[in-house]
Amino acid sequence: MPSQLTALWDRFAQHDVPANSCLVNYYDKDARMSLHRDDTEGAAALSAPVVSISLGDEGLFRMGGLSRKDATSSHWVCSGDVVVIGGAARLAYHGIDRIRFGSSSLLSQGGRINVTLRVAEPVG
Repeated sequence: MPSQLTALWDRFAQHDVPANSCLVNYYDKDARMSLHRDDTEGAAALSAPVVSISLGDEGLFRMGGLSRKDATSSHWVCSGDVVVIGGAARLAYHGIDRIRFGSSSLLSQGGRINVTLRVAEPVG
């Protein structure tokens, strides 16, 4: 993993185990990410937070509770924002409702990149 991402993990996760998984998603002007939980990393890995780094256009981030039916709140995340989902919220439902396309000049063609760092147990 690049040292810049390792440094972000160390700064924001404040967890003894280093991140060993990095997921990169690109969102164009029509992209969405429905409410979901990050719960496939394995039971031991769930004690570590998920660290999400936003780059490019703003995204409307929605955070809920442990049930899909729980109330949610929405917040715009901007380029450079970091969201840490840990502790009691580690298994909360969350997603991206929409992109404010063209709100950043970071990407020449517009859009949003999200980099998600986490600990995942080895498979197999």
